Amino acid sequence: MFLAFGLFACAQTTYKTYIARNSSLARNPDYCRNSEYLAQAVLWFQHSPEMNALYLQSYNTAKTNLAYNIKHKAEPNKKNAVVVDIDETILNCSPYEGWLYLTDNVYSDSSWIAWVKDSKAEPLPGTVDFLNYAKNLGCEIFYISNRKKDTQLEPTLQNLRKFNLPDADEKHLLLKTKGDTTLTGESTKERRRLKIENEFNCEILLLCGDQLADFDKAFDVIKGEKEEQIKDSVIKYQDKFSSRFIIIPNPMYDDWLNAILKGNDRDYSCLHVDKSRRGKIISWK
Repeated sequence: MFLAFGLFACAQTTYKTYIARNSSLARNPDYCRNSEYLAQAVLWFQHSPEMNALYLQSYNTAKTNLAYNIKHKAEPNKKNAVVVDIDETILNCSPYEGWLYLTDNVYSDSSWIAWVKDSKAEPLPGTVDFLNYAKNLGCEIFYISNRKKDTQLEPTLQNLRKFNLPDADEKHLLLKTKGDTTLTGESTKERRRLKIENEFNCEILLLCGDQLADFDKAFDVIKGEKEEQIKDSVIKYQDKFSSRFIIIPNPMYDDWLNAILKGNDRDYSCLHVDKSRRGKIISWK
């Protein structure tokens, strides 16, 4: 495990040293940095006042609609539940993306686990207030994340408990296991949502997340599925956005980016990523 403070403090120096040692590469017309595309997204996420406003707007909307949904429950004999994703929904993991950019790295399980084990992610704007509001209304809070249970359960609990978030315990923290991966290798949260509804006898009144797969199996990315098919599901469920689904902005990563990078091919080589991104840009001329 690396220490986040030391890693991020030296990231800028690392990048400068890398460029100095590889100046000939930088002059090569075929050269590009693996994580160059992250710069604008990370800067927006970390410094834009609009980002803060969008989070506050999202969670204000969540409060209003949760109160309404409680009064108009479909299953009055069930307990009330709210489901939230963790990364970029409740906790700010953009420093990890910043480290990827400054050190010219791409995502890896080992570096991500190291970041998670440091338990240094901070709450995002409006999140603590909303979760306490939901708890005060009598809702159970369930955290459904694709962090892996076998390696990241304890540090994730530690991070949630650091900020006294409600229901930060093993029952309410549903991380990814082998049972949450389909036969073709995709991740799904559907089994865990059904567990809340059936095993825990709860009605899920509101879901918050930064990607569509946080809401319903209709948005799960299936191997070979085209971008248009997911957009069709958005249209089908359009009335649920804001009333039951609270979508949070995340320009740094998501299933939409994986689709641009040819989905399950997972070729993150610099030239492939750059070519794939350029090929999807809609231009004026």
